[in-house]
Amino acid sequence: MKKLTPYQLKKISSNLDYFFNIATKKDIKNGLNWYKDANNKANLISKKHNINVYKVSQVISALSPRNKWIQNIKDAEKVCEAFNLGLQPTDIKVCTFHTNKFKAFNILNNSTNITNKSLKTFNFVNNIAFLDNDSLTVDIWHLRACFKDSIKIDNASIGKLAYNQIKKLTIKKANKLGLKGYELQAILWLSTQRHFNNLNK
Repeated sequence: MKKLTPYQLKKISSNLDYFFNIATKKDIKNGLNWYKDANNKANLISKKHNINVYKVSQVISALSPRNKWIQNIKDAEKVCEAFNLGLQPTDIKVCTFHTNKFKAFNILNNSTNITNKSLKTFNFVNNIAFLDNDSLTVDIWHLRACFKDSIKIDNASIGKLAYNQIKKLTIKKANKLGLKGYELQAILWLSTQRHFNNLNK
């Protein structure tokens, strides 16, 4: 996806308003708490296993593909505990892909890091670790909200310019609402899923 035009950005702004306006009270409450809860969980694992919260957040992110959130946190703690015990990736089971489990161990042993070359995961890590309002996770559901379209996961890749335009627009809209960017993103994540899941019933 190339740089977005002013017309496209105006349309995206309108679509984000739409999904915010159909958010239920429950969506708003849960969205406001989602990253705070994630940050709290990451800090608990950090303190328990004496691993800095940024590394823990990277482990959470590495283990997240096709993994339910509650299980994701359990797996992150399991990996951190195993690492401290000197175990290897092959010694434990987690509920995501083997490649992601090995990546999580490599993060802990400083062999790899999630960098801003991977925009979505890099922003996700910073949102969890620091509740950073300059970061925004533009995932498949945020793209579906932006374009009001049931975009397929295979088509969810966007370029750096478009990513940063959507990020800047969303954070600006959030600030006008008195919210953090990650709070608005989490609310939209919930309302957008509800909308498209109802359409597909």
